[in-house]
Amino acid sequence: MIVTTSYEPDQEMILRAINIARQVGGQFIERGKFSLLELNKSYNTRETIVIEKELTKYYSTETENPFFFHPSMATLRINRLKQGDNDIMVDISKLKLGDTFLDCTLGFASDSIVASFVVGSTGKVVGIESQPIISAIVQDGLNQGWPKDKDIDQAMKRIEVLTKHYLPTLKIFPSKSFDVVYFDPMFRQGQRKSSSMNPLRKLANAEPIQVEAIEEAKRVAKRMVILKEHIYSREFERLGFTPIHRSSSITYGIINVNGDEQK
Repeated sequence: MIVTTSYEPDQEMILRAINIARQVGGQFIERGKFSLLELNKSYNTRETIVIEKELTKYYSTETENPFFFHPSMATLRINRLKQGDNDIMVDISKLKLGDTFLDCTLGFASDSIVASFVVGSTGKVVGIESQPIISAIVQDGLNQGWPKDKDIDQAMKRIEVLTKHYLPTLKIFPSKSFDVVYFDPMFRQGQRKSSSMNPLRKLANAEPIQVEAIEEAKRVAKRMVILKEHIYSREFERLGFTPIHRSSSITYGIINVNGDEQK
């Protein structure tokens, strides 16, 4: 894999490219006047990460479109919250200012961005992502922020990203160190059909969540553990979650660890 920039990069773009190359174990190559096709042929690679001024894109010969981070869904949800609307994840998790939120399957980070907005600067959001390419590109996007909206910009930049597998990471956290522990296994058995996620499917971790991980999550959580899945998924029963009944094809399951009932 090689990591390069768009044409005529500034120093910040070059530094971002060098940092991402280190994160993914790739080779940083100066772009010069070469096309991506020419670089791929010269370095005999099928995978290329390109740092642009505002975006970082992952290209593979195995996918038609590049993977890149964009907080579009999170910005829509936050704007709705600002207008007084509800957000199902926020409601179920009972998130509030000052809370702590651990996202064990960061992915596109949409839920983490919304959580970071809700918990504010006095709270804390940590996102765990096991796949280095996804982690590097999403972390770069979060660091770039969202200049169009100060609240969203700050929410994105506050998120701490860990490039690790969630199970060993959960084991090192102290008991009751996060109010909410969250799982959204996006690509287990390829259930999500959104075309916008297609470039990510090759990169994502498709393994099922281990029962041991849920036991660790219950230890780490102060309030609840949440699982986002298909409404008819057997994962809720297998892992011990109580699903929330919704009309949507996607729903949430919860495990309360403080004795409260969720209806």
